[in-house]
Amino acid sequence: MRISRCVRWPAVVVAGALAATACGSFEGSTTSGSGSADNLTVSLQFTPRANYSLETDDAFVLSQVGCLETLVKYDAEAGALVPLLATEWVQTEPTAWDFTLREGVKFQDGTDLTTAAVVASLQYLLRADAPPRAFTPKLITSVEALNDSTVRIRTPEPSALVPFRLASINTGILAPAAYTGTGIDPLSHCTGPYTPVAQTPAQSMTLEGNTAYWGGNVPLKSVTARFIPEGATRATQVRTGESQIALGLPASTVPELEGDARIKVSSAFTPRTTGLYFNQSRAPFDNPEVRKAVQAAVDVESITASVFGGQAHPAIGPFAPTEAWAPDSQPVNRNLDQARRLLTAAGYAPGQLKLTLLAYTERPEFADLAAVIQANLAEIGIDVGVQVSDYSAIEPSLLDGSYDLALLSRNHLTDIADPLGFLTADYSCGGGFNISQYCDPAIDAQLSAANTENDPQRRNAIYADVASQLQADAVTTFIAHEQTTAARLETIESFVDDPLARYAVTPDLTVSNS
Repeated sequence: MRISRCVRWPAVVVAGALAATACGSFEGSTTSGSGSADNLTVSLQFTPRANYSLETDDAFVLSQVGCLETLVKYDAEAGALVPLLATEWVQTEPTAWDFTLREGVKFQDGTDLTTAAVVASLQYLLRADAPPRAFTPKLITSVEALNDSTVRIRTPEPSALVPFRLASINTGILAPAAYTGTGIDPLSHCTGPYTPVAQTPAQSMTLEGNTAYWGGNVPLKSVTARFIPEGATRATQVRTGESQIALGLPASTVPELEGDARIKVSSAFTPRTTGLYFNQSRAPFDNPEVRKAVQAAVDVESITASVFGGQAHPAIGPFAPTEAWAPDSQPVNRNLDQARRLLTAAGYAPGQLKLTLLAYTERPEFADLAAVIQANLAEIGIDVGVQVSDYSAIEPSLLDGSYDLALLSRNHLTDIADPLGFLTADYSCGGGFNISQYCDPAIDAQLSAANTENDPQRRNAIYADVASQLQADAVTTFIAHEQTTAARLETIESFVDDPLARYAVTPDLTVSNS
């Protein structure tokens, strides 16, 4: 059975509307099997590799399994911020936002959620060696407790987007005891509906229902989360019943899953774009003509039809045409003759360039995609070797600029639920994830203006202009606007495949006996 849904990405809420209201490692073994209506097993595509440090993508794992919660939540269906651990927020000064905490919330170790605990969690991020892109000392001046119920966030300049930053999964709140000095220990230290009780490192985690959850009774007695980078393996686990839910499935697995009456397959377009990233800190990609040659050689139409199985659209810049901040741009048509001319003009003869393309296994299509790009570039005389591994193995090369080409799938509403977070992190001169090593002071000025702009339509116009420039300068070869696909057994009820990859095991999710 196939279920499709369309998630709309409306203009974000203006500040005035918001102002009104609004591992350490731990030991143990996990259980297996998907057994009864009290138990759930879910297969996730990403493996925690950083001891659950909240400044890393490990935070998303803690959120997906129902452990970690933030002050504010972005409701993707509604396109609006909603309360979570904070019940309201208000901009009290041009550079200050006050957040009122929800009363009666306890951490899973029995201690109270206090303003001191919130301040400690957020200050931990600001002191991290590599703070999360949504919450850095460049963006946040200070975090302080005004009283027993209110936390104040100060910024270096007026910002309309602070509440969006507090909806970032990386700003999840843990109990003080979670911060051990040698890492993060999430065991019984979250506020969410499910409590981690054991793990097998890099393989699985076991959680139990939080009987003191502030949101009320939780339906499941236990949850087992399995970390399985291979998409085909995740699909197989649902077919065999070893898992009841599998996320991030490759297009190639969908037909067989749809043919099984016991399984429901769901998909939704996401604010996620696959791109071919260039290291512009060195030759040859410090030359825009070489980047444009590659851009003209990559056959995005064929790629989306074949590699993505028709479950993606050819990309026109970083944003899908349906998004409020997308520019009115035309696609880059494949033109091999033009690509060869650009390479010649840049001083490169056929066969002279020998490059390495990095891809990672957590995105199931990337191995095939890398092979297609390798063939595309061979047609214009560029020799490309492909290196495929899990993401944790290639990230150091991306961050230190020791790579040539890399495939990356970026959800541009993940850092914060507004394009500013993505554009600043990836394409500003000092961006925390500027793996392209791209720097244009004019774009920095535009992004700075967007940060202080309260009118969402004016912000969106800035984002559209920046996106047009990125496409025109071939800063990245944008390839595909993606869907997310998940599968679940028919006994699973109230599951929603989150297009922002933040939530999977929620308080509403249940398992029936049928």
